[in-house]
Amino acid sequence: LQEDMNLNEERKAPLRDKDLTTKREMVVQYISATAKSGGLKNSKHECTLSSQEYIHELRSGISEEKLLNCLESLRVSLTSNPVSWVNNFGHEGLGLLLDVLEKLLDKKQQESIDKKNQHKLIQCLKAFMNNKYGLQRILGDERSLLLLSRAIDPKQPHMMTETVKILSAICIVGEENILDKLLGAITTAAERHNRERFSHIVEGLENHEFLQLQVACMQLINALVTSPEDLDFRIHLRNEVLRCGLKKILPGLKDKDNEELDIQLKVFDENKEEDLIELSHRLNDIRTEMEYPLWKWLFHLLYNMLKDTSSENYFLSILQHFLLIRSDYYVRPQYYKIIEECVSQIVLHCSGMDPDFKCRGRMDVDFTHLIDACVDKAKVEESEKKAAEFSRKFDEEFTARQEAQAELQKREEKIKELETEIKQLRTQVIKLNHSKFHRFFVFCFNFMSNLLPSPDEKNSSFIFQGPGLTGKLTEAAPLPPPLPSENVPPPPAPPLPGGAIPPPPPPPPLPGGAIPPPPPPLPGGAIPPPPPPLPGGAIPPPPPPPPPLPGGAIPPPPPLPGGAAPPPPPPPPPLPGGAAPPPPPPLPGGAAPPPPPPPFGGPPMPPALGGVPFAPFPVIPALPHGMKEKKKYKLEVTMKRINWSKIEPQEIAENSFWVKAEEDKFENPELFAKLALTFGTQKKAKKAVEESEEKKIVQPKKRIKELRILDGKTAQNLSIFLGSFRLPYEEIKNIILEVDEEKLSESLIQNLVKNLPEQQELNALAELKDEYNDLAEPEQFGVVMSSVKMLRSRLNGILFRLMFEEHVNNIKPDIVAVTLACEELKKSESFSKLLELVLFLGNYMNSGSRNAQSLGFNISFLCKIRDTKSSDQKTTLLHFLAEMCEENYRDILKFPDELRHVESASKVSAQTLKSNLDSMNHQIQRLENDIENFPKTQDEHDKFVEKMSISFLHSAREQYEKLSNMHNNMTKLYENLGEYFTFDPKVITIEEFFGDLSNFRTLFLEALKENNKRREMEEKTKRAKLAKEKAEREKLERQKKKQQLIDMNKEGDETGVMDCLLEALQSGAAFRDRRKRIPR
Repeated sequence: LQEDMNLNEERKAPLRDKDLTTKREMVVQYISATAKSGGLKNSKHECTLSSQEYIHELRSGISEEKLLNCLESLRVSLTSNPVSWVNNFGHEGLGLLLDVLEKLLDKKQQESIDKKNQHKLIQCLKAFMNNKYGLQRILGDERSLLLLSRAIDPKQPHMMTETVKILSAICIVGEENILDKLLGAITTAAERHNRERFSHIVEGLENHEFLQLQVACMQLINALVTSPEDLDFRIHLRNEVLRCGLKKILPGLKDKDNEELDIQLKVFDENKEEDLIELSHRLNDIRTEMEYPLWKWLFHLLYNMLKDTSSENYFLSILQHFLLIRSDYYVRPQYYKIIEECVSQIVLHCSGMDPDFKCRGRMDVDFTHLIDACVDKAKVEESEKKAAEFSRKFDEEFTARQEAQAELQKREEKIKELETEIKQLRTQVIKLNHSKFHRFFVFCFNFMSNLLPSPDEKNSSFIFQGPGLTGKLTEAAPLPPPLPSENVPPPPAPPLPGGAIPPPPPPPPLPGGAIPPPPPPLPGGAIPPPPPPLPGGAIPPPPPPPPPLPGGAIPPPPPLPGGAAPPPPPPPPPLPGGAAPPPPPPLPGGAAPPPPPPPFGGPPMPPALGGVPFAPFPVIPALPHGMKEKKKYKLEVTMKRINWSKIEPQEIAENSFWVKAEEDKFENPELFAKLALTFGTQKKAKKAVEESEEKKIVQPKKRIKELRILDGKTAQNLSIFLGSFRLPYEEIKNIILEVDEEKLSESLIQNLVKNLPEQQELNALAELKDEYNDLAEPEQFGVVMSSVKMLRSRLNGILFRLMFEEHVNNIKPDIVAVTLACEELKKSESFSKLLELVLFLGNYMNSGSRNAQSLGFNISFLCKIRDTKSSDQKTTLLHFLAEMCEENYRDILKFPDELRHVESASKVSAQTLKSNLDSMNHQIQRLENDIENFPKTQDEHDKFVEKMSISFLHSAREQYEKLSNMHNNMTKLYENLGEYFTFDPKVITIEEFFGDLSNFRTLFLEALKENNKRREMEEKTKRAKLAKEKAEREKLERQKKKQQLIDMNKEGDETGVMDCLLEALQSGAAFRDRRKRIPR
């Protein structure tokens, strides 16, 4: 009985306290009343229909007049019948009520009966919501809030009063996201008519004839403004309502003497004041009256311009939003750069997004990345300018240094040439002095031979002929001793007793080229006494040596006392790059000596005399240059292999980087554990990508035109050329003869060289000079140009001069870039440390494979590091390496900055560079030959030789020499780099080597960014998770502390819900607990 009477707990209590007799009478009357049923009576307030009959009436589409009676009867039934009756009706009846309301709202021309029906429908919905079941059904239907928002019509003040009250009650229910849903419905309804979303509510406040409507509108405004937990959002909503016109209306509303309205105005002012206090705490206790900011200087001008215009409120809103900008040195200036339309969306929330964005209908733009980018740009802008200026100055200074080094190298080569010439001159002077001495020497020989004749004079003498001198030399005449002032070798040492005298060395060659034979040794081995000294104190010559032994062989030295014959001397080692020297002569009476040793790598030598082998060659050490064998690691788990190109020991030079590499310093158990965890044995899938290209060949079309000398194609090209430049033929000729730099251009000379007829055709055209007027324009031009001597050579020289500076500017930066890159690479300690770390990781991961214990690896492997993926395929070895550098070896992170010129060097082609230099040299030589062979001319306009030789050729040759020296220095540096990193610079080009390094540098930087991005995402996810958990805890705490007006989660059918909510709104009790917030 109590449930059907739609009573709340307070009204149920008195009924329960009545005596049993009274309760029996009430139940009997209740049973008797509910047993009756009947049809629709004439009285519109009489209700005897069941819920299903109302549903049938609404579905049948009755007329407007009958609909009005039906709705009035339904309102009474929903108010007076029990909750069970409302439940039965609500299953289908709510949807029918909303359909009828939507149909009436969509009518363009609404009659009086339609407005009355709309009002009755709103009253029915209010009655339907006056219990928990009905309220839940309304909140669960998407259309209900939108239709109620559309029903806010100032032209129907009675219906609007009921509607605004319902929306106010819904706003303070306390359901999750109810405010967002309500604001979205109000915004959508306003956008249908292209108006501000709060404009109808403000219009309702302007209707002074309906005081209850004004009270209801202020209730809705207070409910909307006080509901958000976020201060920024509350200020934003309040400012928006004030901007719609509430600011002008408030003074008039405060003048009215109405208790209910005064309560709502007091709630509005109190909440506004508390929000201002909270904002002042955020702004370091700076109190500011937001509605009336202080205008100064330019603000006075702006205020006067915008005062009493439609723009004033928007400008005021912008200023109010400016107060919410964060006080940060870099962030604040970036906010002020954003335009008015977007400022509210940027500053109202910490993430840069308007919390009420979906209710605003504006652009959906996330400015978070924009603000971050602006902040970063502001921080580094000045530094980048300075860095660019320093970089430019450095490049200029380095280019100047390279040119100075090239000039210095040229001077040094000149000094070496002069030193060589000085040595040659000194040698010639010595030879000249030696020749004079030789004449005196021969004279002494002849003189002594006449004084001491030999018995065999006839057979042993011969005639010596020299320049200006004829003499007679005998074999018995010994050589005279050298003068003290001459560089003559000393005489041989005397032989051992019993031995033979070795033959003396031959005298130096005579000027005529004849060499006198050495005198024969004396028989018996005795030493003759020296002859008496010559007159004048000259030193007599030594006695002649003994004659040779029979057989002509020189005996070996006698054996030592008590010893055996000495072994033959060991054969000399082979000369590098040449053949081995001949073996020594055989011993007397013995076998022939063994052959010389073969070169390295050949078969072993045969045994020597008596089968005794020679001593073996020294064993080559396993590792060169004192290198230690790399440590062999024992892995607990099988690792992924690194497929690098292993450097063999014999390839490593003494000054190579790999000789001094010390990668063992990176060894630590934590790194081993991370490697084992990250990289496991999983086969990586390979994907093959095939690409196909199609080429279209366009066949040129030829146009044939009859001419006297030239063919049609040449004539057509000349016609196009002449039409492009539109210069008289004689003027073009004089420009070329005078080498007029002001009128000459590359395009003119290039087109002329390209389209110029052959010399034979020009000669033929020259013979048609008398028929000039009868020729076509191209042939007339050919007649004029045929009078220029060496025309094609002249044009090539002029074109070379015009493009010379461009050639230099194309070649020089490439040379400088490669030179700088070579020096940076060799000097970079961070890059060396990186290579050591990679070598350590590779040897550890390759332990047990053929690539284990590598002394080094090919530099091109660096680009392949990212091909090694982790066990879970989520990261690569490159990302792992970058992470290790960030965590433990931050000095390695400097190498991208230290290798700044690697990228520019990777774009340099050594072959193209050398080809350009050779082409420049060839053109300079050709120009020199052309100028040297240029015929003399009497034409006063012809200044080719004068201008090309005086002002250009010498400077061009000097510039080329500088570039050539710089190029040679660059090549030498690259070759040294190949030796340093153990690769063949002839096989791996500059472009390939530095291209690999540049790609690795880029990949490494990208890996750093991706690692940072991954960490930021993980941190962001972690923070979001923590924030969500914290928000849920705070929400639960707020719900526990907050005294809810109605408990929607409580079991049972609570009645009088709307009455309770409206009573709380009217008295202001609904807003008291909302003001108890802690200022931030």
